[in-house]
Amino acid sequence: MINRIETTADDEIKACLANHQNFALIAGAGSGKTSSLVDALKQIRENEGKNLRQNGQSIACITYTKRAVEVIKSRLGFDDLYTISTLHSFLWNLIKTFQSDIRKVLKEAYLPILIDNTRSKDNGGNSQIAIKARKKTHQLELELSKIDTVNTFNYSDNQFSNYSKGQLSHDDIIEISIILLQQNQTFRKILGLKFPYIFIDEAQDTYLGIIEGINLVCAEDGVPVVGYFGDPWQQIYDDSAGNFLPPANGKIIKKTENFRCSESVIRLLNSFRKDVSQYPAGHNKEVEGSVIFRLIQTETPEMPRKKYSEDQVTRALLKMDTALEEWGWSNQDNVVKLFLVRQMIARRMGFSELNKLFNGPFSSSRSEDAFESGEHFALNPIISTIYPLITAKNKYNYRDVIDILRNNSPAFYIDGLNASKSLKVMIEHSNSLISELENYWNSSNIKKILEFCVTEKIINISERLMEHLQRPPRTEVYDEEIHEQEKEDWLLDQLFQMNTSEIDAYATFIAKNSSYSTQHGVKGEEYPKVLVVYDDVEASWNNYNFGKILTPNISGSPTSGQKSRGEKLAYVAFSRALEELRVIFFTPNPEMAKRELISSGLLLPEQIEIS
Repeated sequence: MINRIETTADDEIKACLANHQNFALIAGAGSGKTSSLVDALKQIRENEGKNLRQNGQSIACITYTKRAVEVIKSRLGFDDLYTISTLHSFLWNLIKTFQSDIRKVLKEAYLPILIDNTRSKDNGGNSQIAIKARKKTHQLELELSKIDTVNTFNYSDNQFSNYSKGQLSHDDIIEISIILLQQNQTFRKILGLKFPYIFIDEAQDTYLGIIEGINLVCAEDGVPVVGYFGDPWQQIYDDSAGNFLPPANGKIIKKTENFRCSESVIRLLNSFRKDVSQYPAGHNKEVEGSVIFRLIQTETPEMPRKKYSEDQVTRALLKMDTALEEWGWSNQDNVVKLFLVRQMIARRMGFSELNKLFNGPFSSSRSEDAFESGEHFALNPIISTIYPLITAKNKYNYRDVIDILRNNSPAFYIDGLNASKSLKVMIEHSNSLISELENYWNSSNIKKILEFCVTEKIINISERLMEHLQRPPRTEVYDEEIHEQEKEDWLLDQLFQMNTSEIDAYATFIAKNSSYSTQHGVKGEEYPKVLVVYDDVEASWNNYNFGKILTPNISGSPTSGQKSRGEKLAYVAFSRALEELRVIFFTPNPEMAKRELISSGLLLPEQIEIS
């Protein structure tokens, strides 16, 4: 455990709080951002906690994940002076008392915009997309007409809306809050009075409209005092704030220590990033560590759309295995392997067919992202409920079976259809049901499993997935020019015909119970040894091109988007390494790439190997 070292940046934060000045802390990787955040929260408690309690006020801290919420709460002793929550939870607790304002926003602004956007997809023809757009437009118009009849608007942690029933989703909470922050002075004033201090963690990944709205709150009465904590170079979501700024006259503070990485890794980070130059500040001052790039000749893709064949993927994996063996990293538990996309991971872990489907011609970038995070609407009931039930049954853990059913299955809700039945009857029913489910799992395709679970009310199912289950399969040959907007039908048809043989491996991957991860998936993590693999052919992703970022003289200049996204992602991946970093870089010309990496100042000659 690294001892806490107070830094110049912490002193600047203290001064800002003493002077009631807003600030934004730019904290590079491994700089102890969370410690600075917690220390600042403690300082407010020490200096003003008594008055805040007497006034019934609270100190707000908004962070990105539920896990981070629990970490910060624990470090503050679970003191109820603080309101520590995720963004959606914080915003809902604010706006839920503004029921008439929610209704007004939905009626006059938000729903009309949704209707216009949906109607724009209807070209008047008889294509599936036009028919769906007309149906959705009609549905939204009907819900809009019933808004005045809704008694109470509610929010539960889900992605689905039903406005006529008062049910709001994730996206609704954000958009309604942004509109209220922009247009409702009373809302802004109450926010400032209730929370005289508002800190936002991971500000770079917070919605830009929320950052702008909070800044607007400060512009009126000088309250609340706002502190943003984050790092623009660790932004991984395009629709977030990125280069966040404090409210007007706020101070930008840079934290340049690095308590995490070895000296070799820090030197690489500094040569890669120019706005903040870090130095080792903890026990890592005594750790030199190492950075090695291995350059491997890229093969010319053999498949259409410039993709590798199965044999080429196999050869690339063998070259990776050879490198790991020569570095002495084979079969070591403390090595994490980071890929840009999942193709090689899927091959290794055993969900390659599932992965190919969600990276194939019927998948969109949004469905790819949802697949990677385990949140795709068609897979969600399987991963969240069905697979855990099967796993618990196989482990003879019947208590878990009951808990999963109670939490996730409408038929077993406390206030559900079977609520009046005795516990003994429900246990017998659950045993019979899970045995039948297990038979389906082992012998049927995914569609039949989902249909069984819908019929028996084992799962909650979205309207979107239900529509796919009820419609007939598409029989016509997919034509990209004709069916581009409807390709989800073909995606789901193929998924429905698959069996469950790859679900276990896929669930293990998204639960982070393996040594493999995508580079997007390790933000906030740290590991003694990190392997990063860059292969632009294997990635086949226009958003990124690491050849153009690392060796532009060979590969050509990246677009501004590729440069920004790629540099940030590389920075996040490199900075996960506590001690040793290895990078496998597939390039069309290893010798030229070596010279360019050296001449650019990124690496020293002894840090580069050529396969």
